[in-house]
Amino acid sequence: MPYSHIVTLSLWENTILVKSEARAEILNASALSIPLKSERVTVTVTSPPYHNAIDYAKHLNSKDWYRGNLGSSLESYLKEMKECFVEVQRVTKKSGFCCIVIGNELSNGTIIPLPHLITNLLCSDDTWRFHEEIIWNKVTGGLDRFGVTIQRPFPTYYRANIMHEQILVLRKGELEHTKDEQSKFVIDEVMKKDTSNSIWNIAPVPPKYIEHPCPFPEEIPLRLITLYSNKGDLVMDPFMGSGQTGKAAKHLGREFFGFDLQKKYCSLAKRRIEKEELHVRASLVAKWEKRENRQEGNLTP
Repeated sequence: MPYSHIVTLSLWENTILVKSEARAEILNASALSIPLKSERVTVTVTSPPYHNAIDYAKHLNSKDWYRGNLGSSLESYLKEMKECFVEVQRVTKKSGFCCIVIGNELSNGTIIPLPHLITNLLCSDDTWRFHEEIIWNKVTGGLDRFGVTIQRPFPTYYRANIMHEQILVLRKGELEHTKDEQSKFVIDEVMKKDTSNSIWNIAPVPPKYIEHPCPFPEEIPLRLITLYSNKGDLVMDPFMGSGQTGKAAKHLGREFFGFDLQKKYCSLAKRRIEKEELHVRASLVAKWEKRENRQEGNLTP
């Protein structure tokens, strides 16, 4: 029988790390009213606010604890998300894509399934088509909950560490394929053994590495922009934060339009997109090997 172990491979040597810069535009604006004409954007890669998880204003303006309940209802949050992504759909080209990175929320020991709620909200009336679902396995970091089980090793005390978020890939209308030779990517080892699967193994950004409370790693927009757009296309992030999507888009030769409600995040993103190199790490992928049994019925060690 086969077994697996994890090996480290170099990442995107022939495609994604070949630098090809393009124009980036950054605004201090709201996702509720996107300052773009209709059907301009090819792909959106974004991570919206996680309901009551983070108080971004407090993170920017004080040293107080900024995580926890903001007091907004789930109903008002979902209403705002609906309005935002209807607006994203308006500015998206036919057959364009919207990739939403979002995880479940915890509230008083209960899990609120934000990815499922948002998917149902946006796809039930055909605003968007549900094109793909990817699980982002954080590999080396997540929310520690199993400590409760260690302290009380009895039935019903089990709480799993939360090591994943979801990447919802939504599509506008029917799928129309394009074959641009300049945008063709190499099917390398990472593509074959990690990107090819519905679970992507990507370590998170280390805490306090960037002046933002929850940036997703640059590997995520690098993959999504490569998979869902061509060179010269317009990429958007309406919840831009620290500018991870913009860095990836510019590097890959895509135009970028990003905006955020917080002026300090806009300044941070602008500086990083203009001056920082990519922070891409080696990728962990599962490698399957098969060995011959020395004796019938026994597996070799």
